[in-house]
Amino acid sequence: MNEKKILVVEDDEKLLPTYQSILQEGGYVVETATTGNQALEKAEKTKFNLVLLDLKLPDIMGDEVAKVIRARDDEVPITLITGYPTLQESIDALELGIYEILIKPIGIDELLRSVQEACSS
Repeated sequence: MNEKKILVVEDDEKLLPTYQSILQEGGYVVETATTGNQALEKAEKTKFNLVLLDLKLPDIMGDEVAKVIRARDDEVPITLITGYPTLQESIDALELGIYEILIKPIGIDELLRSVQEACSS
């Protein structure tokens, strides 16, 4: 079986293990990062099938992380996770080629649907 690798980038210490657990139970291989720099290091070393990326990180904004990842790999789907959607973020995300924007709180079914669709595209 071809296991799909997902990088989850989230600085919320309560949400990160929840996302990780849900995705692992869904059959995905999950790596995590709590900062933009950690995400960039992991994305440089590993080819992921999807990056789930929080927009607000403690060191680098998620859209900046997305730009760097996109410059290295223009095919990997990137889904932004945010609790504070604005029209400008949506416009910027479209320009970055973001696959989808998920608004917190994210339900289990919504998370799994989004990941399955992104990994199948």
